[in-house]
Amino acid sequence: MKKELSILIYEKEKLLNSILDYQISKYNNFKSVCVNNSEDLFLVISKNKFDICIINLDNFNNDLEIFVETFEIKNMHTNLIGYYEKNLKIFKEFENKLFLIEKPFKLLTLLNQIENIKFLNSNENINKSLTRHIVFSPSKKIISNLDTKKTEHLTEKENSLLVYFFDRKNVEILKKDLLTNIWGVSDEINTHTLETHIYRLKQKLHKLDPNLSFSLVNKNSLYCLKYDDNNIKSRTNVE
Repeated sequence: MKKELSILIYEKEKLLNSILDYQISKYNNFKSVCVNNSEDLFLVISKNKFDICIINLDNFNNDLEIFVETFEIKNMHTNLIGYYEKNLKIFKEFENKLFLIEKPFKLLTLLNQIENIKFLNSNENINKSLTRHIVFSPSKKIISNLDTKKTEHLTEKENSLLVYFFDRKNVEILKKDLLTNIWGVSDEINTHTLETHIYRLKQKLHKLDPNLSFSLVNKNSLYCLKYDDNNIKSRTNVE
């Protein structure tokens, strides 16, 4: 039997609160708890742990930082999905702690984001061999060179990107698919966020080994993790 996914929803607008609760709770193996005020929100997270928390960022004023800090302490392994209508710059400092979705959004976009997180969690304890000596640990958000003992730490988004690329190695991926599945936004939005994160990820990989036998390639808005399985010795579950 599949594990039931527990989801906390914080939305002050009662109609949207009810819609999200209904749509998510009827989804396969999802159990949702909804709150519509900050007092109940802090009370619930102090007493319960959740797999995912979905929050309307526009409901927060100066207490978003307090919420994020409290949530990280009480729910260490919980993922945060934040949707918003205001300028993203307001939430820039939390970008690496949240999966962000811009309003208005389709319910399918939110469900895809939940499925993406669910997929990441199901694979988080499995270390992945990128090459013979380069190992990626999603649960720890690090990439390590087993020969030199060098390690690079990844942000939440870099970690998600590398998992997404790894499981689609040598497959060309559209920019819009990455934006939808990792950021929850459409390709119509004018953003250099994806390019910036991929550039930083490539820099970290290069620091570990300038002569890697794989690379992240961007051509005509198609992204691909070029990969040679013949250069890999299985190191799954390497500590």
